[in-house]
Amino acid sequence: MSRKYNVQEEAAERFYRLPKVFFTNEQYKKLSNDAKIAFAILQDRLELSIRNRWFDTDGNIYFLYGNQELGDILNCSKPTVIKIKKELHKAELLEEKRMGLSQSNRLYLLRPVADFSDVDELKQPSEDAETLAPQQKLKSFTSRSQNSLPQEVKKFNTNDTELSDTDLSDTEKSIYPSQNESDLPSVLVEVLEKNQKRLMDDEIKVIDILNHYKAHHGILTDYQYADALQYSLERTPGRIISITARLTKAVEDKRKWLNQQNTPVSEPVRKEIIPEWLREQQQAEQQQQQAKHQEASSTLNDFEAEKQQILERLQKRKS
Repeated sequence: MSRKYNVQEEAAERFYRLPKVFFTNEQYKKLSNDAKIAFAILQDRLELSIRNRWFDTDGNIYFLYGNQELGDILNCSKPTVIKIKKELHKAELLEEKRMGLSQSNRLYLLRPVADFSDVDELKQPSEDAETLAPQQKLKSFTSRSQNSLPQEVKKFNTNDTELSDTDLSDTEKSIYPSQNESDLPSVLVEVLEKNQKRLMDDEIKVIDILNHYKAHHGILTDYQYADALQYSLERTPGRIISITARLTKAVEDKRKWLNQQNTPVSEPVRKEIIPEWLREQQQAEQQQQQAKHQEASSTLNDFEAEKQQILERLQKRKS
């Protein structure tokens, strides 16, 4: 018999943790089985949230799933998801925090609470307990007797919600790379965190954004590139098929706009067009002014001449 660990045996031994208090505590006994299983599945995905860095400033872990996405994870319809969430919320096992327009709400899973009756339950051995050691029972039920189990029991064994890492959707992995894997500046990370729902809905890979940013580094500053990225994610109607093509267009538009802002604009010289009738009127007024000026000058000259004559007469009389 081989003592080596076998990947198929390890996969068969994975399981969800279902709290015993769901079946012993009066607060949780009335929960539907769907709600209990949903809690176990979400609890198993806490590690995924940690890898995605889905935790707030207090270190509390949350989930970012819309009702449709939760329905895919829990394998149920959207109305059933809403019913399950209401059950868990009423039992104080789930808390939902609204994050504002166009942002997914944060879902916080809350720990179940046990009382002294649950503690007493732990002290009492099960009446139908067998003498077979728990580890031996587990082994015999899973790996060693796997081939001899009935077909319906084989199907009942579950994979854990890290989901064979294919159901974990490669999309989710690529949407949220770890900080060590990403060379994106913080200003771009902020834009991505703000638009997480769009990234998930359109299955946009962060690695594509990272490669595009590196390829266009130097054309725009990080803040200018962040503006182009935010515009692409928030203003693009419909589904973004190619984030690379959309970003290329946004960067080019941003670059043209910046060039226009830096180019000095000369004021156009306006030449006023004067109508013919107005020009004739102005000329007539100028001629009238000139005539009046000449007439006034002539009158003044006559007055000076007459004044001179009078002075000459007075001088003669004195002499």
